[in-house]
Order: sequence, then structure tokens, then C-alpha cells
Amino acid sequence: MANSIIMPKTGMAMETGVIIRWLKKEGDAVKKGEPVAEIETDKTAMELESDYEGVILKILRLEGETVPVTETIAWIGKQGEAVPAAPLPESARTDKPQETPAVQTSGVNHGFSDGAGVRGKIPATPAARRRALELGIGLSSISSLPERGYLKAADVTAAGAFGNSSVKVSATPLARRIAETRAIPLEKVAGSGPGGKIIKTDVLYLNGMGTEAGTGPQTTAADSVIPLTSIQKITAKRMFQSHSEIPVVTIAMNADVTKLVDLRSQLNEELDGIKISINDFAVKAAALALRQHPRLNAEFAGDHLLARGNININIAVDTDQGLMVPVIRNADLLPLASISVQSRSLAEKARSRKLSPEDMQGGTFTISNVGMQGVTFFTPIINQPQTAILGVCAIEERLVKVQGDIQERKIMGLCLTFDHRALDGAEAARFLQTLKIYLEKPLKLLTGR
Repeated sequence: MANSIIMPKTGMAMETGVIIRWLKKEGDAVKKGEPVAEIETDKTAMELESDYEGVILKILRLEGETVPVTETIAWIGKQGEAVPAAPLPESARTDKPQETPAVQTSGVNHGFSDGAGVRGKIPATPAARRRALELGIGLSSISSLPERGYLKAADVTAAGAFGNSSVKVSATPLARRIAETRAIPLEKVAGSGPGGKIIKTDVLYLNGMGTEAGTGPQTTAADSVIPLTSIQKITAKRMFQSHSEIPVVTIAMNADVTKLVDLRSQLNEELDGIKISINDFAVKAAALALRQHPRLNAEFAGDHLLARGNININIAVDTDQGLMVPVIRNADLLPLASISVQSRSLAEKARSRKLSPEDMQGGTFTISNVGMQGVTFFTPIINQPQTAILGVCAIEERLVKVQGDIQERKIMGLCLTFDHRALDGAEAARFLQTLKIYLEKPLKLLTGR
């Protein structure tokens, strides 16, 4: 009996996943535990391992497709074994076509047979209908139906980009004659007339021939849609939820990290193959400070705080797929060198889409460092259900009066956003003061006290 390979649900908030690429093709042999595909979940990209041994009998979902969790994406079994033919339940499908009334056009048949859908109605996904509205394209004007039997957003985009010959463009007769004379595709012209109708000046400006005195060539660049990755979508949802639900306050404090910078240089010269970063110092300092201020290492639970026993620091990592926040566990117990090694390993896994769900779970406090971009102040958003997040800013060289002398010192900004339900401003300020002491007296970070 063939077994199904499904889109796994790796977290409570995960609703869909994306198939990045298939590592096996139909007919390939697979061992139990062997990766068959790379998928993108709500938190990370990971390899999907097979729970069964056998041969890939059928791949149901293509690379790049978004699939609901627990939906079958492939079948595995013995060579030549039949694949179950039962269709997917309607509730489990996100790309099922929905009929959209066609624009009536003098009885013209646009190439859709009764087998493709009800005559006069165009089968299309919701995303395709939205894309058609964005581009101002009537679905009935797309002259051919794909083999799958319905239109997807990519089909509509292609029709708009390549000027499908059946697409009706609203333009005045004069604008049409000028465009035809100058070989200008009307699909590329943005209309400024009533209802977006293309008029003469729209065509002339696109051709670089403004006719009014004092005007030069003018063009209107087309808008474009930048799709969000699934990680960016879930990040957007969670950040909005956090910002909407939590009464936050952000306070800031500066730390003189001149000694820390010098100590870092010394350690990196002496340690073989390990390069400790400023962020590694910040992780260690924050972890030790959290020992003394447990309200910042907790979760708000309505009528009480749940203080976490372990201090697990999430570190924000910028990737081409979006912001990832892997976890350094028990950071208060780790030496700086171990924090450095783990931090780099997690960052590399994040950028290469190799993080596991375990790498992302269990954090109790988050650090976001944008100092390398030269940022001197920002207001980070809390990573729920945590009660606080630390923003680490750029190090600036400033002239400071020290014991009566003017000295050049290295000053680093610290921004703490906290949940005002969990703690007040005084407690948050005391945490920053403790953190400041550790950063300004960095030898304490080596002793762990």
C-alpha cells in the first residue's frame, strides 16, 4: 500500500508551507529518514525527511507551491504500486479554481470549452482574480486556458506582461492611432484619463515627445508586486499582533564599550579560529543581567508572570527570506567562545535554510543588533510571548570628559522595549544599568559573575 508524504505542521501557528525544491524525482528510490524535499515553514527552511522506504510514485505539488499543512504532496511505495486516486477534500485545497463571471463580449468564445468550466465563466484561483484587478485585465480576455484547466496568478501576470492579444485596453481613438503609428504597445501605457483611459498625451509622453511648452519627456513607471515569503508573512502577522496587543515602552541608555572593544581585539588575537563579535558580548551580558532581573525573562499570563527557569537568547538574523530568530540556550552558563561558535553556526544555518524547528523554539529573551548598519536608535518589537527585547546600536567615537580629561571613547547605544504589563520603567532601567556595568567592565563576562 502506498504511503503519503505530507506537508508537516512544525508549529502551532503554521498553516501552510512552501516547497522550495524536490530532492527526489518520480521513480527515485528513497530510504527511511532520507530527505526528499526542501520546504519553507512559518519559521525556517528545512529538509523534509521520508518516514517510509520505497520509490517516489507520484509528486503532487510543484516547486514554489504553497501547500496547507497535512496535505499530501507525494506518494511513496513499491515500484509499480498504484497511487490512490481519491481527490483531495475541497477544504484542504487553496488553489482550487473558483468561477468568475466573464465580461460579455458580443458572443465571442475565448477558447474555453464546456470541459474547462461553465460556458461564459472562467475558472480561476482567488489570487488570479486579485491579480487581474491589479492589472486591469478581464479574465475573459485571456485567450487560452492552461492545461490544468484554470487560471493562476502567474497566468494573469504573463498576460499583462506580454500583451495578450485579446486583452482590451481602454484608450481614445486618437491615442490608438498614435500608438499604432509609433509601434507603442498600449498595454505598456499608463492611462491618465477618466477611469484610467489612455489619452493622446499618455502615448506622447511615453514616446518622449511632450508637446506642451516647458515639458520634457515624461513617463509613468508601472507599479510592481513584491511577493512576501512565508517567513515574511508570518513575521508581519506576529509583529502586528505584538504591536497591537502589548502596551510597550522603549527606553535607551549608552554604554562606554572602549574596554570591551580592546578586550575583544586581544581575545581574537589569542583564540585559535574563533572570532568573538560585539553581539556575542551583548548576548553574554544580557544573559547575566537577566539572572538579576527575572521579570524580563518571563511571559505575561494575565494575572501572573511565568518566570522562565532557563535563559535562552534569541538572536535576530537577517536572511534573504526574512528575519530569523534562532536560539542560544542557557546563554548565561556558556563561555564567550561557545556563544560565538553557536551564534555563527546558527546564522549560517539560517542563511542557508538549514535551521531545524528546535533551533527556533524555547527563546525567553531576544536581541536585535543593527549596529553594523550604523543605526544609533530604534524601537524593536517584542517577540511574543516574551516580555522584552534588546536593541543593540552602532558604536560611535565621542569626546567624553573622564576624571577631568577629555578623552575619545567608544559609545554604544542600547534600546530596550518592554511589556509595561510585566514590569515598570524603573525595573527596566535597572536592567539596563546592570547590562551597562557588564559591558563597561567586560572582564566580568569572562568570569560569569
